[in-house]
Amino acid sequence: MRNPVTGRSSKGEVTVEADSAPFVVGIVADPDLPARLAHGLATRLPALLALRSDGARWRVEVSDEPFEAMYPDLEYLIDKAGRHVRETSWDFALCLTDLPMGTGGRVVLGSLDVRRRVALISLPALGGIRLRSRLRHLVTAMAGVVIADETRQPRPELGGVIRSVRASDLDDGTVLLERAGRGRFAGLLAGMVRANRPWRLFIGLSSALAGAVTGSAFGVLYSNVWQLATAIGPARLAGVVLVAVTALTAWIIVGHNLWERSTSTEPAGVRDNRLRNGGTVVTVALGAIIFFLVLFLCTVAAVALVIPSSYLSTVLGRPVHFADYVTIAVMASALGTLAGAIGSGLEDDISVRRATYGYRDRERRNRVDRDEGAGQG
Repeated sequence: MRNPVTGRSSKGEVTVEADSAPFVVGIVADPDLPARLAHGLATRLPALLALRSDGARWRVEVSDEPFEAMYPDLEYLIDKAGRHVRETSWDFALCLTDLPMGTGGRVVLGSLDVRRRVALISLPALGGIRLRSRLRHLVTAMAGVVIADETRQPRPELGGVIRSVRASDLDDGTVLLERAGRGRFAGLLAGMVRANRPWRLFIGLSSALAGAVTGSAFGVLYSNVWQLATAIGPARLAGVVLVAVTALTAWIIVGHNLWERSTSTEPAGVRDNRLRNGGTVVTVALGAIIFFLVLFLCTVAAVALVIPSSYLSTVLGRPVHFADYVTIAVMASALGTLAGAIGSGLEDDISVRRATYGYRDRERRNRVDRDEGAGQG
């Protein structure tokens, strides 16, 4: 390891050579969100690490090798990353994955092998908010432990670098980080949904959107819908919206076989399957809500443009207000969402499944199997 800290003064203070070679952090990441975060770290991490190491120079490199080629054996990943440290210019290897990790009912955030200078971080365990800042904070702290070990300084504590994180020293010299507290599984689920990026689901629902526009147009143009929308009251109208969004969510999950059946009778396997399905349901539900909101904004504009206030007043038999237009748009959007649920069955499976964790996980498994088959052939 090219130690960024090269010596000590007569007073025992650490000194840094200005012309010393940069300390190199190499990152191997999953595709999609982990890869994007890795490239973000490459930009911002050197300056943060320089502050921690008294101005030593740092460089961050992102490997182009897909992380899924190392699945499913995480120990193999650690070994391979360790070889990068020994055989390349890397001084510290960081592996980012969107695979949730857990052992014995615990939510594992990551691990740090100080001896081999390899760290593994599971992004879902970071939760669904402030993901980038939490990741930078954790990586900086991990690098600080490696530096302290190399310079034989007191090792800083990793526990508490992020709220509700507990660090444990294992017998093999590895530091295991896990989320503590009652909300650890809820935070893990939020992190899985964040990794799925639910807004991408809306992009894949082009056929559903075509059906939704047709259904909304019916609500915009027919006066019976106007009268019904303004007569049923806010509570019942909210119920109509809930039914429409739920129908779209259920239709997408069932129509594209997104619900995964458990193949394991072990408690850990059953728990993992529940997390996957929970992440799928929440992801698709958020995608359906985004779908409805976008459709609603378009419908509000259409209602305001198409329906003259004088004509609407004649149909309703009373003076009209802007709230009436909003109410009509909500009802028309609910009808459109129901029509879109039927249209969602026409979508290409891949465009919908790509927004769910289970599909991406299976895609990586299949890639590994193909690569192994080609290697044996």
